[in-house]
Amino acid sequence: MRTEKRLLAALLAAVTALALAACQKDGGDESEDEFQKNMHQSKYLYITDMCETDAGVTFNYNGYLYFLDKEEKRATILCGKPDCQHKGRDCNAWINSWGMWSRADKLYCVTFADGGSGGKFVTSMSSNGTERQDVQELFFSLGGAQSSYDRPIFYGGDVYYVFDDVLYRVPLGGDKEDAQALWGDKADAGGGGPLMITGNELHLTLWADGEYIYFMANIEQSGGTYKDTLFAYSIKDKQIRQVWAVPDEAEAGKWDTTGVSVSAWYVLDGTIYFYLAGNGFWQSSLTDGDTELLADTSDTVGYGTALFSDDYMCLLNDLPGEHNENEGGDTFYIYGLDGTLQRALPLTALFDVVDGITGFSPLFVSGDEIYFVADAGAWGDIKNGVQYEDKMDILCCVNIDTGEITQIYNW
Repeated sequence: MRTEKRLLAALLAAVTALALAACQKDGGDESEDEFQKNMHQSKYLYITDMCETDAGVTFNYNGYLYFLDKEEKRATILCGKPDCQHKGRDCNAWINSWGMWSRADKLYCVTFADGGSGGKFVTSMSSNGTERQDVQELFFSLGGAQSSYDRPIFYGGDVYYVFDDVLYRVPLGGDKEDAQALWGDKADAGGGGPLMITGNELHLTLWADGEYIYFMANIEQSGGTYKDTLFAYSIKDKQIRQVWAVPDEAEAGKWDTTGVSVSAWYVLDGTIYFYLAGNGFWQSSLTDGDTELLADTSDTVGYGTALFSDDYMCLLNDLPGEHNENEGGDTFYIYGLDGTLQRALPLTALFDVVDGITGFSPLFVSGDEIYFVADAGAWGDIKNGVQYEDKMDILCCVNIDTGEITQIYNW
């Protein structure tokens, strides 16, 4: 009997150990959380450095760190210094960042020293913006092609970033000399073979999905034209291949940058969803290349700014309306990923409570809420060319289910 009990105990211990190992493996692999699609829209909008956790959203606005509590609908500057005016480097919230992500209980971003010309670093900090520490330096040199920057991404324990028209990968915390050139004139065979590019200064937009790192480049064609072209780097087999290019006019019809570039795009589960301004929402399979029109928006919206999530395609109309003569845009149109128009969310109620709104800038979708900025003060007086001193940007969100708009705060 004792022998049987020992065997049973040993068996239970082994099963428990295997279960714990499986949990640790699943819980420790944070690659699906490290890259947040809703925080990394393909086109730059009003705020580019954002990071969402269970607690809320940390973001960089005008060089200062803020924290957004989504439950209480309150945003706070991460300073904590008494009587601080939040107007310079002496403010505890000041940060010169480019890209932001989280891992475990730390925030990470890429920072620049000396106004962007003296160094490029990965900096870690606590969730309240304190305890900042440079954990590694990335390739950066004076006189380099700085126009090819894009927000770096962190995925699977590695930092992927672009410098001087070259895509690099380096482990988080690693030496810059160990960075591997994956794509560009300096790429080696270890990155899937050298993919030579032209001397044009490219702007690579980085993305992650599943086992692939994607990057979009506007590639010059043989006829002298340009075309948005998507490449995929396989983390498993270390190979790079072209998986998509912007469709031709014969296939998709006209849009505002016909044949050259898409207005916005989003990769999810091997499919690219994209918006062509003045045309509609489309999808293409990245495995077989099949392209399908999901929603023709030309009659409903015309032109707009698109946001994507794993559940929605959101389009803010950009044509001038009766309320705002300068920039236009007063309604979100919400589509499912199948292209079904689910509802329209007018923002016109804000015009009745806030004076001087000239337009809206979408930020991101979180669950069933769209966050956006209402611009309630022009950058300059149209007639006199004088910049307003009290420019007011109001952070807001609108609930997709109810249409309720919440003003979060002005800064």
